[in-house]
Amino acid sequence: MNKKLKVILQILSDGNYHSGAELGAKLKLTRGAIWKIIKQFKKYDIDIEAKTNLGYRIPQGIELLDKKNITQYVDNKNLRYINKIEIFDELPSTNTYLADEIKTSNTNSICFAEHQTAGRGRLGRSWLSPFAKNIYLSLSWQFTKSPQELSSLGLAVAVAITEALKIYGIKEDIALKWPNDVLWQNHKLAGILVELFGETHHVYNAIIGVGLNVNMPPKLGKKITQKWCDIAQITNSKPQRNKLAGILLDQLLTAVSIYQDNGLKLFIKKWRKLDATYGKKVTIITPLQKFTGTGLGINESGYFLLKDSSGKVQAFASGEVSLKF
Repeated sequence: MNKKLKVILQILSDGNYHSGAELGAKLKLTRGAIWKIIKQFKKYDIDIEAKTNLGYRIPQGIELLDKKNITQYVDNKNLRYINKIEIFDELPSTNTYLADEIKTSNTNSICFAEHQTAGRGRLGRSWLSPFAKNIYLSLSWQFTKSPQELSSLGLAVAVAITEALKIYGIKEDIALKWPNDVLWQNHKLAGILVELFGETHHVYNAIIGVGLNVNMPPKLGKKITQKWCDIAQITNSKPQRNKLAGILLDQLLTAVSIYQDNGLKLFIKKWRKLDATYGKKVTIITPLQKFTGTGLGINESGYFLLKDSSGKVQAFASGEVSLKF
């Protein structure tokens, strides 16, 4: 996003009308030039309302992410773990950005983006990322653990997200679907993408990506092929993105530090309590075939347990669980 567009966005973020003359005076541009810049908002799917004698406004306003506002919700002991927190207007993908960063700098870093042009989910899926509507963040963290020990990290991250939602005020109807979905009333609310990179003296970099639906525009939401929901629907109020981002970051940092010292064991009880598929008929899809049976939760290693029609229980280290069959 260019500088002039960003300045206008910050002015219009309050949701009030601002005249072309006012905007032109602040940017030292003509009203015609302001109109040309305003048209660029279409690229970011930002709705701008224009009215004669009133000017321009963003209906309901827009809350841009701000480092100071976010970090006020993060415990100081957690902030000490982090070398860098960055917020970008636009990136192809927050995970991809940090993956490139760790090639030259092995540090614990946080990256937020207002908009992703190539947001990624699991199994190569795309993640819809409209500008300043949801939360897209990635955390790079150095673990002194083997890839096998890190295979269940996503389960701990899922629990951390549910803890953040509770603190924010959403205490009912939250559930987890193995391996990485956070649900509300069986509608997807958040997704997780964990990627592991290279060994350096027995240290592995994990990049943890989280996408959380906060205020998804309904028109764009029609492109999503599964049932979904967002914070605005759940609370029936205007979400506080910076507060939610700060709480989420605090809980993620707490979770990864616990995971480094203890692995999955301190998260298992909470994960099982939130399991959306326990005792239900499910299908688990692996790269080679599909298996149908009854979900029996996770074992101590975070593997998914499935009981087939003969009563045999199988443990799966990877795959995707579906309640459709």
